[in-house]
Amino acid sequence: MLSSTNTAYSPSPQQPASRQTPKKDRRRSGSTFAWLLVTIARGLAFFVASYSLLSLLAYVLGNTYNQNVWWIDLSFMPSPLALLLQVCLIFSLYAFVVRIPRRFKTRIFGAIPPTLFAFFSLQNMVSVYMTDLLGYIDLGFPVPFSLFILIVFIVLAIGILFGAALVPASRRSSRVTTAVTVIVSVVVIGVLFPVGQLLCFGTTEYNNKVDAVVVFGAQVMPNGVPSPVLQDRLDKAIELFEEGRTSFLVMSGGIDIGGMNEAQAMRDYAIRKGVPAQFILIDEYGMNTQDSAANTVKIIEEAGFKSVGAVSNFYHLARIKMEYLANGLDVITIPAGNLKAGLPAPFTFLREIPGWWYYWFANLVNI
Repeated sequence: MLSSTNTAYSPSPQQPASRQTPKKDRRRSGSTFAWLLVTIARGLAFFVASYSLLSLLAYVLGNTYNQNVWWIDLSFMPSPLALLLQVCLIFSLYAFVVRIPRRFKTRIFGAIPPTLFAFFSLQNMVSVYMTDLLGYIDLGFPVPFSLFILIVFIVLAIGILFGAALVPASRRSSRVTTAVTVIVSVVVIGVLFPVGQLLCFGTTEYNNKVDAVVVFGAQVMPNGVPSPVLQDRLDKAIELFEEGRTSFLVMSGGIDIGGMNEAQAMRDYAIRKGVPAQFILIDEYGMNTQDSAANTVKIIEEAGFKSVGAVSNFYHLARIKMEYLANGLDVITIPAGNLKAGLPAPFTFLREIPGWWYYWFANLVNI
């Protein structure tokens, strides 16, 4: 009887284990997830720091403009202060990449630069929305690029401040695993960065009145009629002329694959639509975006134009803006046609991602 009673009331040796296992699994899963988030944040830090450092070095060594303007606008502060803050940010982010800070003071000091830049991004975002409300621009994409930059710096500040708590010293993965995760996150961010530029910057129409508008060429059909893509660009430029937002049109194009003269076809199309010939200038040697920007800058300077706009499809405008800045001219960009009706083919859009980086690198090293 005693034996059976003791057996009945003895706890099963398997019961505590079955109760503990789910908790351990959840802790292990949560720890892995936290490590993954912090490691991705470190990849993000590496991307931002490297992009900023290269842009800053190129600018200091004589580049025409600081390419960090593609993610942050610090024009409201003195240039030396803006450069100093960018240097501080670069050091802070690289330190986070090398080692997750664990000391309280190190975490606080490390989080100050990304927190400041989060505030600057918030300022940029508010400025964009105010400019849109005042009618100076029309946002084609519902949110500005600065919102994504704001989120990035919030993530970076949190990672630096709380990374040690989220990923304790006991939760360490191999250096190879960490490095691979960082590299993969950098590649993904490298794809998303130009996509954000194409969607946010490219779809924004600036409503300033300008002296001239440059229209970028595209294919001309064998009968001399501009292709639908080119007609879309031309119709937008003609609309600007008719509304009095510009006094001159500059047609830039080369000889396309079919042997057609794009600039001449563009000029003829505009004349048929009612634009007087004396208000049309042409560049017949615009074989690509780089050539068109360089050639039309010369035309613009010779004509004495002070303000200039550029019309093309939205996915093309970021590269156009980049090329004009590289040639020392700031232009306003105007997307052609109905954005919703004129979505590009997937390949056309996707090729702009490496195209954006190619132009960025070419301008970085002045080639």
